Amino acid sequence: MNKQERKFVEIHMLQNYAPSNLNRDDTGSVKDCTFGGYPRARISSQAIKRSIRDANAFQENLKEYLGERTKFLPEEIKKYLIDEKKISETDASMWAEKFMTIGKSDKKNDKDSEEKKKKKENIKEETILATAQLMFYGKDELKKIVDWIIKKNGVIPDKIEPKEIQNALKDLKAKPVDIALFGRMTTLEAFEDVNATCQVAHAISVNQFSTEFDYFTAVDDLSKEYRDDSGSAHIGETEFTSACFYKYFAIDYDEFVKTIGNDENLAKTAMKAFIQAISLSNPSGKQNSFAAHNPPHFIGIEIKNKKIPVNLANAFIQPIKPSHEKSLNDNAAEALAEYAIKNRKAFALPVAHAGVFLLNGKDEAGKNFTADEKSKFEDLNTLTDWLLSKI
Repeated sequence: MNKQERKFVEIHMLQNYAPSNLNRDDTGSVKDCTFGGYPRARISSQAIKRSIRDANAFQENLKEYLGERTKFLPEEIKKYLIDEKKISETDASMWAEKFMTIGKSDKKNDKDSEEKKKKKENIKEETILATAQLMFYGKDELKKIVDWIIKKNGVIPDKIEPKEIQNALKDLKAKPVDIALFGRMTTLEAFEDVNATCQVAHAISVNQFSTEFDYFTAVDDLSKEYRDDSGSAHIGETEFTSACFYKYFAIDYDEFVKTIGNDENLAKTAMKAFIQAISLSNPSGKQNSFAAHNPPHFIGIEIKNKKIPVNLANAFIQPIKPSHEKSLNDNAAEALAEYAIKNRKAFALPVAHAGVFLLNGKDEAGKNFTADEKSKFEDLNTLTDWLLSKI
């Protein structure tokens, strides 16, 4: 692939989870959807992206290049002013309070709802300074804001104009890795939106799923001392399921490199951490109860020289079932590989390179995802090294 060709990376993953409830809805039920006319278990893209950002691979290898998502930007400004710039706590607090109201107001309602009023009252009572919405920002952005404050030489304005913050941040060309990957949408005028360079699909089960319920009781250790009966002290139930999920990620690598400041070395470090994170991190829902830390058995990577993303979920339009000869995992891997080949031929997709990781061995189910024997791998590190060599 020459340097003029675009580099667009797609990752297709199959991951079979033990009984679990990785991603719940507002009632505590397993998230689901209908696909192909059949009920499927689902993990939201938001939950997947959160698990990636929290993954050891991301935190250990990219710690200095990650952003923070919080409402407590004013508190962080206050802390930085006191700890790093040795500003008095009084002045630092006054500055932080100014940042509570920066940006656009909520125009949906002229008056705050009762819930919002209560939240504001609670913030005042706890003297914790926060913005009205979550803010996704980078450490360099925080430093630039603090530098702008210092240049004011102690003059604290009645109101901070968003354009002043925009000017303070305008020379920052590089965005944090996670913001570059997953984007930033904000109504705060002082901060610019950032287009995501990585699209993450909601993971869906390749098999038709059904939910089950774990009925449980909790015993009071001291009940014999204080009660005559031996009944349980608590009764409850938890919904769970077991399913094999298809996960899909599409990364515009060229745009990603550009968004992080054209740092090729950082880009490759980030890609390696990304592959490790999506493979070895999982959503945290009910993990203390189920410990469903199951790694993927299939990872297929396509590198295209044009931005033409293709989600292969339709390989599972008919739910996959295990057979006497083959497991659910093997049948799913074969279906995915066959469907990938069919799409490449049918639509003349610009796939420059294809590589595959197979947990059961490079000659096992799903090996047809690539015809190149040198692009079939049995361990994650060699797959990652292969990807880095191609981009």
